[in-house]
Amino acid sequence: MRRLTQLIVGTAVGIFTFWSLILQAQTDFLDTTFNIGTGAQGGFVESMAIQPDGKILICGNFTSFNGQPKSYVARLNSNGSVDTNFTADVSYWVRYMALQTDGKIVIGGYFTSVGGQSRNLVSRLNSNGSLDTNFVVGTGCTGSMGVAIDGNTNAFLFAISIQTDQKILIAGNFTNYNGVFQRGVARLNTNGSLDSTFVGTGVNNWVRSMRILANGQILLTGWFTEYNNRTYNRMVRINPNGSADTNFNAFFGDLTSVYTSTELPDGKMIVGGHTVNTNSVFQQEVVRLNLNGTYDTNFNNGGSGANEKVESVALQADGKIVMGGYFTLYNGVHVDNFARLNSDGTLDNTFSANVNSWIWTVLVQDDGKILLCGGFSSVNGASRNGIARLNTFSPPVLFNPKRFSNRFEVSVATQSGKNYTLQYRDSLTVTNWTSLPAIPGDGLVKVLTNSNPSVSNRLYRVLQN
Repeated sequence: MRRLTQLIVGTAVGIFTFWSLILQAQTDFLDTTFNIGTGAQGGFVESMAIQPDGKILICGNFTSFNGQPKSYVARLNSNGSVDTNFTADVSYWVRYMALQTDGKIVIGGYFTSVGGQSRNLVSRLNSNGSLDTNFVVGTGCTGSMGVAIDGNTNAFLFAISIQTDQKILIAGNFTNYNGVFQRGVARLNTNGSLDSTFVGTGVNNWVRSMRILANGQILLTGWFTEYNNRTYNRMVRINPNGSADTNFNAFFGDLTSVYTSTELPDGKMIVGGHTVNTNSVFQQEVVRLNLNGTYDTNFNNGGSGANEKVESVALQADGKIVMGGYFTLYNGVHVDNFARLNSDGTLDNTFSANVNSWIWTVLVQDDGKILLCGGFSSVNGASRNGIARLNTFSPPVLFNPKRFSNRFEVSVATQSGKNYTLQYRDSLTVTNWTSLPAIPGDGLVKVLTNSNPSVSNRLYRVLQN
């Protein structure tokens, strides 16, 4: 009876806490525990990467962060304070970064030197921010395929992805890598040399984003209309050897760019971008694609979508989609550069954030909280220069792991009427979670198991729903 009473009291407290969170969520989603002080100064934050320990790597064209001289790259503690143990010496704007499983960081952008040594547009940092001299790029990325909207004709890197074998994919606006003709996309070996087994002539215009899919294929998006001398309109799916997957043919029309994508558990894609074409193609700025690249007309069926640029999309564990950009309307409803969509593409009216200027990147943390970065200076009226974090008040993520040679298991004290789902993903290389069959709670302790885990650095979590 005493145990039963404890369970009932615990449940009652949990219900009270839950409703307290809901009431709080209705007033302000800004996570005030993430305190960045004066934040980014001298420029904006363009991209982020979350380390397994919860620390957050940021990059952009800023020259200081919270009063500390952190130019173009910095690392924040999980509470938003500057990690003073991380110092990088990069000559100019870093546009993107990718984290290796060993903690090293591959960076790309407009820079020409790191740590006083020549590193043209691409380099690798040690985990403390110092230059990794074992990563040799030679002359690096050179040549340009076009002129930026600000008139800049220089080459630059826009995207980096790390494969499970730790080879490095780079993409952007360049025509050569270390003196070898390579248009817009290349794959590097772990030492920085060009991987000649990655075949093809590349794209005919900039690549804006790149994503390694769950099956090992690679999705490229951007301004291009050709890949390997064949027509591919703003998006192409390529095989691990660099050849195009001819079974995937997306079309976004002219005067268009695709800026971002995320893969759904069923293999479909959420993609966002911008168009000024007049032929009604991609007018919603965010769509869902079927497995062959055609539009999924069941997504936001009949809705007008966003009225301006969608720069970044990310997937929550519950299937909802968060997105940021320059837009002020979604399906005719006023929003401020940020929105959360239901899984069917309709606007989730229960969640909002007033961001006073554009968002470049959105990321979902393992605990469900949402990171935003870009050119904004306030969120919900509070000063937040360049980066902020939002609460989502999602169902709790529970951890109590035990790893054996042939299985992973976690013990969970369940509640009746709740379902518990064990999810996993391959650390740092796959962003989507794979769910095992849900187990219904009955008030007793349950053991959730994944047998024969094949990846040693696989991440696990348990969701209560």
